[in-house]
Amino acid sequence: MKEPHSRDTAASVHGLGGESGARQSEPWLDFGQLLPGITGAIRADDCTAVFVVGETGLGASTLLAQLDSAFGGDRAVVHIHGSPSLTAVPYGVLAPFLAQLPIADISSRVAVLRALWDHLEGIRTGSGPALLLVDDTHYLDDATCEILTELLQAGWAKMVAAFVPSSGVPEPLLRLWHEGTAEWFELEPLTAEQGHELCEALLGGVVLNNTSRGFWTQAAGNTLLLKTLVREAEASGGLVQRNGVWLKTAAVPVHTVRLEAVVELQLLGVSSEGREALSLIALAEPVDRTLINVVAGEDAVQELLDQRLVVPAGNGLPSIRLVNPIYGEVLRNLVPAAQSLQLHRQIISRMDVLEDNPDSLLRMVTWSLDCGADVPDRLLLRAAVLAVKLMQNEAALRMANAVREMPLHAVAQAVMARSYFNLGRRDEAAAVLTLDTTDSDAGSSRVIFGSLLRSVIRAGIGQDPSLIQADAGQLREWGGQQPALQGQQTPDAKAAVPVVADLMDLLVASFEGTYGAMADGLERVLRRLDSVDVALTVLFKALAFALKAEMLCALGFGRQGRQMALEAAVLEQPPDNDVFFLPQFIASRHVVCALASGDWSDAQGLVDAYYESSGTATASFGGAAYVVLGYVAVRQGKTADALPMLTAGLEALRDSDPQNLFGLCAAMAFYVAAGAGAPEAERFRADYKTWGQRCMYLLSAQASSFFNAGIELLEHDGSGIRGLRRNADEAAGESATFLELHALELALGLGDTGRLDRFCEVADATEGEWAQALAEYGRALKGGSADQYLAAAEKLHAASAFQLAAKAYAAALEDANKTRSKEVSAIARAGLARCNEELGQGSEESPHESVVPKLTRREWDIVNLAVQGLSDRQIADELLISVRTVEGHLYRCYSKLGIASRDDLARAADLARGTGGNG
Repeated sequence: MKEPHSRDTAASVHGLGGESGARQSEPWLDFGQLLPGITGAIRADDCTAVFVVGETGLGASTLLAQLDSAFGGDRAVVHIHGSPSLTAVPYGVLAPFLAQLPIADISSRVAVLRALWDHLEGIRTGSGPALLLVDDTHYLDDATCEILTELLQAGWAKMVAAFVPSSGVPEPLLRLWHEGTAEWFELEPLTAEQGHELCEALLGGVVLNNTSRGFWTQAAGNTLLLKTLVREAEASGGLVQRNGVWLKTAAVPVHTVRLEAVVELQLLGVSSEGREALSLIALAEPVDRTLINVVAGEDAVQELLDQRLVVPAGNGLPSIRLVNPIYGEVLRNLVPAAQSLQLHRQIISRMDVLEDNPDSLLRMVTWSLDCGADVPDRLLLRAAVLAVKLMQNEAALRMANAVREMPLHAVAQAVMARSYFNLGRRDEAAAVLTLDTTDSDAGSSRVIFGSLLRSVIRAGIGQDPSLIQADAGQLREWGGQQPALQGQQTPDAKAAVPVVADLMDLLVASFEGTYGAMADGLERVLRRLDSVDVALTVLFKALAFALKAEMLCALGFGRQGRQMALEAAVLEQPPDNDVFFLPQFIASRHVVCALASGDWSDAQGLVDAYYESSGTATASFGGAAYVVLGYVAVRQGKTADALPMLTAGLEALRDSDPQNLFGLCAAMAFYVAAGAGAPEAERFRADYKTWGQRCMYLLSAQASSFFNAGIELLEHDGSGIRGLRRNADEAAGESATFLELHALELALGLGDTGRLDRFCEVADATEGEWAQALAEYGRALKGGSADQYLAAAEKLHAASAFQLAAKAYAAALEDANKTRSKEVSAIARAGLARCNEELGQGSEESPHESVVPKLTRREWDIVNLAVQGLSDRQIADELLISVRTVEGHLYRCYSKLGIASRDDLARAADLARGTGGNG
């Protein structure tokens, strides 16, 4: 039956629902605007019925249960449940209300109507009409629909009727729509955010975004399927809680008895011909509709389209696919091997495999391998490259292992190495690329590609960079000894050898942080590219641009680095270059440049855009998103927000860390936990210690500084400050201005003002709003006037460095109060309130309490003695502690009180006492 179009008052919203047939409301599910919209329509005088339309599993039953709760207190509520077994039985679903009706009257419409009226009168609880909540309305017989329509038109009741869109509104009820007394609401699949909320509600704790995203994608937003997947994963052990975070630990099996039952429920009413067509589409999707029409029959395919079990593939071609990925997973497992092989033979000879369509190519190659059919090596390798790019690593290994042609072995080995790398099996990744350059059968492309990718793997697994240098030397030696490379047949390969060797040297420089020496090597690579094959040129140029972006960022030119990374990203690469994971190699440096420049919202946007455009499974790279969010929160001073994000990120990175972010994440988590006095600090310290150096120095150097700052916060003995000074000195030795600023900023935050002049100089020389705001803050610390602090605070707030801005506003307010400058005081107080709001620390009425942390008893003892004029040695003797401990405590007090030196200690201590600092 044709469905009516939604009226202007109809709503199409996302709802969180429960299992079909559920009779209990689940109050933790949120239907957003849908529930208020329906209740408003029911209460309206001109509305008699509400139609709720949605596919099976989107939560109509739970919605009806919640409506029962909403209306049960002020009117009679009657539940009616449609059933496929009663569709042909007049008034069959009304049997519970007709028990007192004589058998002779059971077929009388008038008698049935009177019996229903008596029932409604008997349960009436208010003056309003009763509310009929009808589930699975599409299964009602016509006689029942006629009776319900009369009840509604007579004003005896109102109704909310739920049905699936493929069945349409029964004809008698459709009259209500044409009369203008019915409203229409649609249940839609969950959004990714709602899917995440549902997973956390089901599991009762923190769930990694990439874990929930995986379930949501598999279920295509279907609530019932998502709930089933989560419960099945939990029961199978593939979903576990670790350190308070729920995450997948292995590929979760899809084919389970319970999931089969749920899918069978979704497929009720499909004919045998339709089921056969559905199985064929599941095996071959996405597949040309014309071809399926020929093999399975047009009527069967049209039935599936009418029931919305298959939909257009959305690839610009006349292809169709199953509406839900889970249907395909379950159906493919249910098809017997013999039938699968028969269907494969029927269809494979009639279709063209779309090599540029990842879904089509991967499905057909996988299906062929399952059937034992031959697949050309070229297609196997293309599919393997696509699979590893989409993080289908086990499938990629299977396909790459099946490649037999020697000329294709180089790329096949690269695919296998990258697959092992993505799976966290780093030693196997390195082993698979072991290359014997003395082998006369080793082709030039195999040696060149293998050498370059092996150097990336070596760096990734944390092997000594001298091994990469040795590989580069071996490659240069091999290139000079190969006669074939000196002839006219392969001049491009001859030219490529020194370029690849230089790139390997640059990877060593990236690993070791010798950024001052990288410029010459980069220029040499870029000059030599004119003599290299075009396919290799764009690969090498992209790698060189990305490495140059990293170098510029470390040297303090983050925005120039961003532009260079962007140039690398827009270079169009041949498909086989995907094996080098160039988008990730470039994107990671692009994001780091944005973070270093203080362009934090842009960095988050870049991560989101990369996930959206790359087709890469977030299950493998979701940890990176947490690291970026945690990094930004730390820079902003939102440590309460940072710790849970970094904790979740660590758990994600334990299992999959292709960008080697674990160390940075662990160091930041340690720093934040140490500052908060959180018990997890020791665990994070151990995580960092066991990690080692496994990434570009631009990240590992920042990690080292965060770790040293955490040590100071935990030990208070000056060792962390000394470590930060070493970090700064090492960075200065390589002219790595940004890394030096990073170390000095953390030291200054801990109260170390011994290098304030250098801090201002380095901040001035570093690109980006964040660095320039730091420079202004440093000058304010040196000058100490209210105007200087106010100017610094405004810049820091504009750069979203809210905690430092709050300190600067507080210092400006203190000085303004002394000089009785009401204008500056008002500005500072307002700015302080804004910062407090951003930091979630209360209103401006108690500004200092929110930005001046309470000192411990020992810290107050030391502060009081220092204010009396005692030296560090005298304080140590008085309290029977070491001088180093005194220094550490004073540094910490300076940081807490927002001052630069002992000279400011007396007035800062007075201020802290006056604002609840436990003095």
